[in-house]
Amino acid sequence: MATKPLEAPDYRNRFNRGLWLNERRRDLRHYFDSRHIVIGAIDIEPFWSKVPYVGLWRVRSLGTPGFDGWYGIAGDVPSDIVGINNFSDRPRDILRYFAAKWRFAAARLKAGEDYPEFRIEFIEDRPKIGAAIEDRAMRLQRWVDEDSLW
Repeated sequence: MATKPLEAPDYRNRFNRGLWLNERRRDLRHYFDSRHIVIGAIDIEPFWSKVPYVGLWRVRSLGTPGFDGWYGIAGDVPSDIVGINNFSDRPRDILRYFAAKWRFAAARLKAGEDYPEFRIEFIEDRPKIGAAIEDRAMRLQRWVDEDSLW
């Protein structure tokens, strides 16, 4: 008896969308925890998202005067952060920053060099991981460049 192939979840469904968003928020929490960065709340709803590909959240700071927190990105992209105070509240500009940062990091990693913000266990994996990061950067850049999304 042949088995029916699994269907992809319908992310227009609130339950599936909520599960995906909660998992990405957990990814961001792990990112901060693994770097021993103490944070306040991560917003429940993303600041911007394309579920099930990528989400961008505001993450509150805990009492650092003059510093409001971070924008955190997670999904089918590297989990990463940037300070909120570096940007206006325009998701397109924030995503443009991440795409450029990842392209730069990818070039270094593909050349076998280190890029400290990406933790790579085995040095010999740098070029392969650099290629994957470059792919994600280019995908993100395509969204940034697509005027119809904004």
